[in-house]
Amino acid sequence: MPMMLDSNDEAEAIATPRAAHWGFWGTLVWGAVIAIIFVALQIVTFAGVVLSRHDDLGRLSRSELEQVFSSTANDGVAISLMAFITTVVCGGLVVGVIKLKKGSILREYLCIKPVSLATIGRWLGLLLGLVAVLDTTTVVLGRSVVSEFGSMSYATASPVWMLWVAFVIAGPLFEELFFRGFLLRGFEASFMGPIGAVVVTAVLWTANHLQYDAYELATVLCLGLLFGTARLVTGSLVVPMALHAAANLVATAEAAILR
Repeated sequence: MPMMLDSNDEAEAIATPRAAHWGFWGTLVWGAVIAIIFVALQIVTFAGVVLSRHDDLGRLSRSELEQVFSSTANDGVAISLMAFITTVVCGGLVVGVIKLKKGSILREYLCIKPVSLATIGRWLGLLLGLVAVLDTTTVVLGRSVVSEFGSMSYATASPVWMLWVAFVIAGPLFEELFFRGFLLRGFEASFMGPIGAVVVTAVLWTANHLQYDAYELATVLCLGLLFGTARLVTGSLVVPMALHAAANLVATAEAAILR
């Protein structure tokens, strides 16, 4: 990745002000709180969708209930609603927790700063190269480029634009604020160091995608390492946000065309 860093990028990254931030334990504890609330909101939203569609759950057999929950787990509408709700609530929590830290400055804490279009373009080029390698490997292994989750969620999304907004905007926005923004900032200044923080946040981000199988999770991990490296090298959260949105855009387009 360093080969993509020019002198201007390097100067910007080095010159990034270090705002007050939560240390390792503060980041870990607050991160766990936000993660628990994130999961709780998903469960509540999921249950709400199920109840809104089935008012006879008490009369269904165990196998019928399992079918209801299984089908809703990959339902495009439920997934979209979960993404919207968790992004608004948990994104707000990230901001609130940062503001609780005395001396913190939100934009500096999250490294929200502009970067040149040339810089974004170079990283997008790296992303497309990685996606090409991963897709080619997937095809060679005889696997479908589109995951079962992606195919089913797209097929059941109504209206389908909700899924596009959820995948391309809402999901990347919260996940980058939380993983490459809040968590990475706290971890990189700890005993983990910058590289350790990139690896750990990539692993945690991958664990947030357990709807995929082991091979698909490995590809998610590769993307997470790229996103974290982009944040570290450029010193800006804008770049991994753009990369994440672009990756999801490609994946959603593949689901629309190839499913």
